Order: sequence, then C-alpha cells, then structure tokens
Amino acid sequence: MRTRLRRVGLTIGGALLLALVISICVPVPADELRLEEASSLVVLARDGSVLREFTAREGEGHASPAHLDELPPQVWQAFVAAEDGRFFRHPGLDPLAIARAGWVDLKRRRFAQGGSTLTQQVARLIEPRSRTLAGKLREAWLALRLERTLSKRELLEQYLTRVPLGNDVRGVEAAARLYFDRPASSLTPAQAALLAALPRSPVGHDPLRAPQKAEAAARRVLLQMEARGFLSHARTQEALTAPLDLAKEKFRRAFEAPHFVEAIARQEAPRGAVRVRTTLDLELQRKLEEAVRDGVDALEDKRVTAAAAIILDNATGEVLAYVGAPDWFDEDRLGRIDGVRTRRQPGSSLKPFIYGAAIDTLGLTPSTLLSDIETQFATESGAWVPKNYDRKTHGPVRLRVALGSSYNVPAVRVAELLGAPAELDVLHRAGFRSLDDTADHYGVGLVLGNGEVQLSELATGYLGLARGGLAPSSLTYVLRADDAAGNPIPLAHPTSRRFLRANAAGLIADILSDPAARAPAFGLDNALRFPFPVAAKTGTSRAFTDNWTAGFTHERTVAVWVGNMSGQTMQHVSGITGAGPLFHRAMTLAMAHLESPQPLSEQRYEERDVCALSGELAGASCPSKVHEKFIAGHVPKRTCGMHSERGVDLGPQFYDWAHREGIATLQERTAGARASIAFPTEGDEFLREVDLPDAHATIPVRALPADGARALELQLDDGPSEALDAPYSTRVPARAGKHVLRLFKPGANEPDARVRFNVRG
Repeated sequence: MRTRLRRVGLTIGGALLLALVISICVPVPADELRLEEASSLVVLARDGSVLREFTAREGEGHASPAHLDELPPQVWQAFVAAEDGRFFRHPGLDPLAIARAGWVDLKRRRFAQGGSTLTQQVARLIEPRSRTLAGKLREAWLALRLERTLSKRELLEQYLTRVPLGNDVRGVEAAARLYFDRPASSLTPAQAALLAALPRSPVGHDPLRAPQKAEAAARRVLLQMEARGFLSHARTQEALTAPLDLAKEKFRRAFEAPHFVEAIARQEAPRGAVRVRTTLDLELQRKLEEAVRDGVDALEDKRVTAAAAIILDNATGEVLAYVGAPDWFDEDRLGRIDGVRTRRQPGSSLKPFIYGAAIDTLGLTPSTLLSDIETQFATESGAWVPKNYDRKTHGPVRLRVALGSSYNVPAVRVAELLGAPAELDVLHRAGFRSLDDTADHYGVGLVLGNGEVQLSELATGYLGLARGGLAPSSLTYVLRADDAAGNPIPLAHPTSRRFLRANAAGLIADILSDPAARAPAFGLDNALRFPFPVAAKTGTSRAFTDNWTAGFTHERTVAVWVGNMSGQTMQHVSGITGAGPLFHRAMTLAMAHLESPQPLSEQRYEERDVCALSGELAGASCPSKVHEKFIAGHVPKRTCGMHSERGVDLGPQFYDWAHREGIATLQERTAGARASIAFPTEGDEFLREVDLPDAHATIPVRALPADGARALELQLDDGPSEALDAPYSTRVPARAGKHVLRLFKPGANEPDARVRFNVRG
C-alpha cells in the first residue's frame, strides 16, 4: 500500500514538474515585448505656455527603444556592473544572489535586500507584482520564460528601454536627454555610471536635486565597472575626474506648477495624449505659489512648514491654479507630497453641508433656536462631550450665529437630528469620495470633521454650494488633448449631482457671508472680510494638526490648507489665523481681474424681523431685532416668548447655564407636565479616580422643572430627599456601585423621573 502511494505521489509530482518545465518553455507573447517608440507628453497652460515635457510616460509606451548597436558599450556595461554582474552566466535567476539576499532577509526578518537579476527586473516591468512570496515566484517564472524567449542582447535592450530612472522618465534615451541634454549614444562612462546608479534609489541619487549623492553613486558604479573588467584602471581614473555636465538649468526652466502637472500626467490626461492644453492660468498660478510661500513664512514661528491651495472657476469647474506645496524641491519638508490630494481631517469646514441638509430636509431655518450648553452625547465608543473652540458655552443661539461662529455643540445637535447616514449621504453627493467608511464608523462627529478628505474634494463641495447645491462629478483640468498624429482626443465632460436644493444652498451662502454671524467668535475685523461678497468657512482639526479655509464668490471658489506634511502639530493656529490670511490673499488674486462681482445667490426669500435671542418673530418687548431670510412657508409662527414687560425668561433648558453665567432670568417658563433629569442620563457610567478626595468625587445633576413647579426634590438611592430649587442643578457623591436618582414634585409619592447610573473605581 505504501509503495503504491509513493508511486502515485511520484507520478503526480513528476506531472507537475513536467507542466512547470513546459510552461517555462512557452515563449512570452511578442505583443508584451514590443518596444513601441515613446511619445513625449507636453503639458501646456491655457495660454499655450509649456509647463513641462515628460520624455516618457508609464502606460503610454516607453522611451525610444534602446538598440545596443547605437549605444556605446559603457552604457550597458554600467547597468550590468551595478545591477547584475553575473548577467551573462545565469539562466534568468542567480542562485548565489538569491541565497545572499535570503540570508540577509532572514537575519532582518523582512525583505531587506533584493536578489533580482536584470531578467527578473524586466519581468517585473512587463508584469508588475506585489512583493509577496507568490509575487516573487510569479516573477521568477516569467524571468525563466524571458530567457527562453530572448537572447541576452535582446534582454538588455528590453531593460535599457523600460528601466525607470527617476523624474517620470523610463529608459536610457529619455534619461540622457533629461539629465544631460544629449542622446544616449554620446554618454560618457561617468554619465552612464550615474544613470546606472538611479534604479536602486531614483530619489536619493537624483542628480537634479542631490548632485553630490548622485556623483558619489556614479563613482561607486565606475569602480564596479573596473572590477568587472569593463573599464581599464586608466579609463576609470579618467572617468572619476570627468565632469558630468548636468543640464540642471534646462530642467528647471520647464518645471512649472509641479504638483498640478503631476496630476495631469498620472490621472487627468486622457490615454494616448501627447499634447495637453490645461485649464491652468499660469500668471495666477505663479502669484498663488508666491502667496503660499509667503503664508508659510509668516507662520514659521507657529511650527507651520507647508500649505496648499486651489482656485476654481465656478461656471466651468475648471482648475485655474493649483499649489500642492510651497517648494517641490524642499525634501526636508516633504515638498513632493501634493497637499491638494492628501487626505486630512477637515475640522469644521464640513459644517455648512450638514446645516444645509438640515435646512433642506428637516425644515430648520436661520433663526431656529439651538442650544449651546454642555451636553453629553452617546457614541459607540462611550460618552462624548463636544467642546467649542473658545472652551465656552453660549446658551441659546440662532442657527445663523451657530454656523457663522462655528460653535461645535449646536452643530452636533443638528447632526444628531439629521442622523449619521443622512450626514454621510449629503457629503458623498457633494463630492467627498474619501469618506469611504460607514456612517456608523463616523457617527455624528462627522460634522466636526472626524473623517479625512482631500482639499480638492473640499473645493468641489464649496463649488457645489456656489452653484446652488449642484456639485460637479469631477473638476476640469484639460481643455484639449491631441494624440501623436495631432488629432484631438474626445474628452469626458463632468456631470452634476444635486446635494441640496437651491434655496437651502442659498441660505448657507448667505450665512457664510454674514460678518455679524461670524462676529461673536471671530470679531468683525478678520481674514474673511472682503470688499465684495464672499461666503467662507474655516476648519481646524484636533490638536492643531490641520487648518482649512474654503469659500466662494459668484465667480470663483478657493480652498486652502495649512499645516505640516509630516503631520506634526502646529502651535495654536486656528483656521481664521492660519489658513484664513492665505485664503484672503488667494481669493483677492482670484477676483483681481473681475469687474462688478455678482451676488452670491439669485434665490428670493421671505424676510421678517426676529428676536436676536429667541429667533421667533420680534415682539414689542424684544430689546434687539435682526432681519432674517426664510424659505417660503418657513417663517416662524410664534412671537417671541422669552421677552415680556416683566423681563427675560430663557426657559428651563437654559436655567442652569444662565445661573452659571450670572444672567438673571424670570425662570418661570415650564418644560411640561412632568419634571425630568437632563444629566446624568439612563445607563451612564462614571470612573472615579482612586486618589481623588471624597469632597471632589462628585457627579453633576441637572433637572428640568415640571409645569407650575417652582421647586423639586431629589433623592439618591434610598437616602433622604433634598430640595432642588432654581436653577435646578446640584452635585451628588460619586460612590462606587450602582445608583438611582429620583426626581419628585414637592410632597409627591411617585417620582416624575428616574435615572440609573454606575460608578466604577
């Protein structure tokens, strides 16, 4: 039986081995190996100025094919010496290199050193694979097939045509023209050695930004060439002292709007394009770049090292200016990271969309009274008490002021009314694709920016507000694209998605442009004041990591981010003081050549005088009135009940707040037939610190009175009842264990309210 099983196993193993050998012998299809002549990609500004020319582009062919007959021997010799000294002696895989790399990886417990041959690198370039064991095996299998399909000479030509050599160029021909402004056929040994050093570290050995490191790497390759017998000692010494003649100035002159151009080359240019005329206004772009640099310099003492900004044309959705970082070449500050497309937490800059949805679907108005008092919200991760930026509470506030002054507590209340799914839905429709988790994951905290979005998405959303609640499916970057024959390539045109009705979006624009609504938090003199109508909103993420300001006129939308690419926190910089000044300058630039800016919205509303405190229709006793706008049919029905000849009565929910703020009120309005406990709430849990003295270990209690009751009685567990007078707040001991609070009308046997809570510790 065992003998039979052994035979079956050997038969199966032999069959698998035979299949593997046969598969290795199958030639690689010629279509996968064809080296089509590469076409450069020329990116132009809207006026035809050259922004940059890419000599080769991944996915659109490669550099001009490298033919060994046309190249000096030192070119291929440099790459063989640097990358695969045993190239002519192995069958596609080098057992010695694999063993050496495996030993290093084993010691370091990670993929620390590669053992890839040139053939394996060609396989990886033809068919990219992940750095997993399965990917490595697939790469090895394809390398063996390549060795059966091509000669060593043909493999070298494949490699020298396809190899990435930094700065978006592939192949020695493209690299020679970029770095040295000469064809590859005239490369010196030193120049060839420098190119051969680039595959291992295209950024670290970049001759245009790190010339000293590049020269050192080239010297190491020259010594390897001598060691392999490709260069004599005399030629090596001559090459070590020969100038590299880098074409740095030529490179820099054709390097405008770097992050914008990268976005065009990698994502926005249609497939097959060799010439792209973009939407970029080069004059505006240069001025915005200067503004970004100046803005960062002005905030240097606040630990700010980076900023990004984008300007859009509202009518067309075209990108007019796009700055991803202050300095592309500043590697210490991660200048190559594109701040326009990096995901970061947007803080309060998402509030207008949530308030807009509440106005649109829940019938809220700019005069709706909201409560800004300390409030505990239940979340999946436990109790949460949001705080305002000024660490204060402001009692009764109208929606207009709550949004304009960016108070957090009212915003969370509105979000809770709307619901997390509706929050996420309106943001998705407004263009925030980066919010790719579930509504339960974000919760109502999404209104305060607990998700991560891109600056380009924020600009798209605010452009949608400027368009009356219609967001484009994408921004427009390209005006025209031509193929290699000079024929125009059809361009996809963005569609529009409605996320708010026009009348709701118009009210949000009106609130965001109202200096009086912003004044309680930011004062009247701030970075968001302009001589023309501008709707704007700031945002600051937790721990002062990110600053945002976004806004629009009728004609333009501007969005700005300020912070650090590394994620380091800034030093107490808010959206109004950090991103705000840069936004002001960017919007001023965006509107510079536009005469007679139009009103933000063409919507028509019903208008009434309302009480500045209650938001209800102004009465004869109201000391302060404001003129408010309403969607037709949403004008308040009631006259202000907070003010009378006898004084002001804020109502039960604000009694405790008014008492703590030292505000005298009549305190005679009632909440209903039964008293209630506002805090704590049913099922709350509290943790008592072990070392906290008993006198300080207490839990706040806040109650709302019943109809006609001037006093209440509060009982903790089975203890005695204690009188609870206005403002109906007290504290009870925080003793470990489960507890019950009961609230009675005076003399009543049955409580009006009962709350159970637990204290741990």
